[in-house]
Amino acid sequence: MIKIGVISFPGTNCEAETIRAMKRNGMDAEMILWNDPGLLDGSRTSEFDGYVIAGGFSYEDRGRSGVVAAGQPITEILKKEAKAGKVILGICNGAQILVETGLIPGYENTEVAIALTWNEMKKDGELVGTGFYNSWVYLKNTAEAGRSAFNESDALLHIPMAHGEGRFLVKDEVLSKLKENDQILYKYANESGEVDPNFPHTPNGATESIAALCNPAGNVMAMMPHPERDPRGNGNEIFISMKNYLEAKKAGAEVSLGDFESSEDIREKEAADLEILVRLIITDNAERTIEAALNNKGFSESLERYEYYGIKLKGLGPKEALSKIMEEGELANLNKETVYARIGDETFKYSKEKGLEPQDLNLSSYLIASDEQDFVGEAKKDAINHHAGDIAESVHYGVLWNFKGSDKGTVEKAAKTHVLYNPNSMYVTLG
Repeated sequence: MIKIGVISFPGTNCEAETIRAMKRNGMDAEMILWNDPGLLDGSRTSEFDGYVIAGGFSYEDRGRSGVVAAGQPITEILKKEAKAGKVILGICNGAQILVETGLIPGYENTEVAIALTWNEMKKDGELVGTGFYNSWVYLKNTAEAGRSAFNESDALLHIPMAHGEGRFLVKDEVLSKLKENDQILYKYANESGEVDPNFPHTPNGATESIAALCNPAGNVMAMMPHPERDPRGNGNEIFISMKNYLEAKKAGAEVSLGDFESSEDIREKEAADLEILVRLIITDNAERTIEAALNNKGFSESLERYEYYGIKLKGLGPKEALSKIMEEGELANLNKETVYARIGDETFKYSKEKGLEPQDLNLSSYLIASDEQDFVGEAKKDAINHHAGDIAESVHYGVLWNFKGSDKGTVEKAAKTHVLYNPNSMYVTLG
């Protein structure tokens, strides 16, 4: 019997329904932990015909969804297994992991060439929402039936989806390659099977309504909706296709995408009248986890994580504006976070009791990672203006990573690992 390994990382939460989906479609399945010694040393890989990276929130989506899991040793094993022709399916968080490993879209050098980023719900070109969304969606098979291990059926799928960072963002150069190689397997559609970019039919604003992509050989697929979640739905078509593909021992067509040349997106910091930096008083788990992820890439630096807000003001002085913003509690909870402010060349620590006190943060070598579409900054601007008066012209949000005791050259090298940002949906400012 065909046996599938269902891979679970810390924070994965869809293992059980994924295993049930395998079994109800005539395959055996076993949950495998991300650090299973038998996979890592290769002694157990012969037991499995393929793998599913289950959905959930690996490492609590620290940094961004999938990036920490993508740096774990097991993903190197998966790359070898994929080259050997085994089937690999990543569902939701599993799709995010496949994108961050570069297995999707599958360039030879497995560079990170696309992004899965924050949902952008649009209708007739107008933004109607952002962030997490869950519903049922229709998926149309837009590739040739049987192009991959996952799309032998032309049936219109009707399955659940639930994600916050599920928008496939694909730039033109890569998109043309995907079209040329017929790697876009499924797109969001309406109930009549017509691809529709408008919300709610396309629930996240994905490039050309993309819901699932395969690699060039067709044996690896990243899919954001959840075919495993409803035993009464027709998401089973995905798993039946997998089973038939494996039983027929089909070999995927070896289509090379060549190597991908990643272009770093490094920009000058935006001008701001007031810069606010917020840092947790207690241990910041995201800080420690991302530090460990960089350590896995050969870096030994200590990191400090700050939430960064660069604010342009409307006529109000920065100190008065800071007091108003802090009184409303829009950017920080002073019971668990420390707030620092930079005004011109001066840096201060803020407290309700003492106001502003001079403070040296030693931010000599840092990186600010920002989303290309600054949904957080826009939301914070609206909240500030609503609660504190119409005082903010713009708010820019990012995460500032301070490299303690390091030089700028080290920060530049760390940026190139893409642990701290995905250049296909984000940009960085170096300090």
